[in-house]
Amino acid sequence: MECEKLTQILIDTRQDIGYFWPMGLLYQFPVEENPQDDRIQIQENKLTIRNYGLPLIFWGYLLAILAVIFIMFLVIKGPALKLAATDDTINKLLGNGVLAFLAVLPISVLAFYFFDKAIIKNGEQLILKYSVFWIPIWKKRILLKAKDSLELNHFIDSPNVAKIDNKSDMTGFQNRGYHELFAIDTNGKRILIDRNSRKGEVRKLKELLEKY
Repeated sequence: MECEKLTQILIDTRQDIGYFWPMGLLYQFPVEENPQDDRIQIQENKLTIRNYGLPLIFWGYLLAILAVIFIMFLVIKGPALKLAATDDTINKLLGNGVLAFLAVLPISVLAFYFFDKAIIKNGEQLILKYSVFWIPIWKKRILLKAKDSLELNHFIDSPNVAKIDNKSDMTGFQNRGYHELFAIDTNGKRILIDRNSRKGEVRKLKELLEKY
């Protein structure tokens, strides 16, 4: 019964979500005004914030991933070129497909390191803008129901056994989920802005956006 109740809660929670983009847990936003922080800009009543880059340790991961991809390329290059040079159409497709995949793979990995998300807030108008390699790839303009039409929501997509049983001696093993920040537009539609595992960070972001 408890599992069924939790499942129904999850379904009800997601029914009125407008747009979902799985970012926020990895890319963090500034949540306080700081003149020394170049990721936050304030011009009159207009607020623009951009996410911080990935932690330095992730660049170490990048080097390791690129090294693995390079080794894969050295190993596969010869057989793939031989396949591409044959007269058989299927072999050509396989050879060229493998080479194209190895060419696109490092670019795709780098895209995560040069991803930029911006939130622009000015009164009842809120703009979400995503860029990769400084090239805008997506933009959404939201007309809020009111200047402070922002909502904080707690969500658990897959509660574990410790969370379902809710025993005091298993508290440390519970899946705590994460906290989401939604904008509510003039039609009452909820659009996901950001999410974070720490409630305090999302609450501060909400308060910051509500000021402008």
